[in-house]
Amino acid sequence: MRKIIYINLFLLLASCNSQGTKDKNRVSNKPQSVKHNKNDNEYDYKKLISSKTEYFDIKTFYQNNRDGLGKTYETDNGNLVEESAGQSGGWFTVYLTPKTSMFTIYKEYDYKGVIRTKCVNFRNDGGAVGIKYEFDESGKLIKEIDTDINYKITPEDVIKYCKENSIDLFSPYTTIERLEDKKSNQSFYNINYRGKYGEKFGSRIIIQLDGNSGEIRKVICINGKHNDSVEVLYDEKAEKEKKEQEDKSYYKTYEGKDYTKEEWEAFEEAWYKNYQKKKKH
Repeated sequence: MRKIIYINLFLLLASCNSQGTKDKNRVSNKPQSVKHNKNDNEYDYKKLISSKTEYFDIKTFYQNNRDGLGKTYETDNGNLVEESAGQSGGWFTVYLTPKTSMFTIYKEYDYKGVIRTKCVNFRNDGGAVGIKYEFDESGKLIKEIDTDINYKITPEDVIKYCKENSIDLFSPYTTIERLEDKKSNQSFYNINYRGKYGEKFGSRIIIQLDGNSGEIRKVICINGKHNDSVEVLYDEKAEKEKKEQEDKSYYKTYEGKDYTKEEWEAFEEAWYKNYQKKKKH
């Protein structure tokens, strides 16, 4: 099974307010949230795989590939296929990305070539979507896992957001991940790409959004040869804390009384209502 080295984006997003983080480019206005479109079925990833038992053609795999290191090729209809094997043929994997698709089909087989796992991911090693199927050693379906169950914001919604914000979905630098925090029972998307957010360019821009509300939680920009420059462009939690602090501090003094911002706004509203009432009489 091919090994992919990930930077743990979730931890990075959670800790990027540490020392050395720059915030001179922080966005003060709340970014527009990702909207859910109930009728959008343009990308029907659920039809890419089924629960049908499948077998890997081991003999064909080793043709012109005696060392078993794997091979990558393009089919006649333009689909990209990546095949690999474990040591001594202990297992086999197939990554199939249909031409112009936002998704990659992943299949894992045992040493006999019997299907064991089958699922669909966002392209470029992104997060799983739809139903993940698991099989026993005889190829019998034993488990179905709905990876969409904790997400109201759909993959289609995220794809639409990327297109509207000029994020190149076919770039090898673009990856869409899905993460779940079991402790807080929250789900997130991480949109990871190279490009611009507002006027800021980054070799890596990471947008984290809530998987249910669609709200943008955090945006960070990473630059430098060793990812040594991390700038927080937006942090919803920090903005809320800042507002709470402002609301608690003294905002105005009127007739010898100090008012917080929240108290002053309530006072102004009450004063205006009283003014309108007197005006009518």
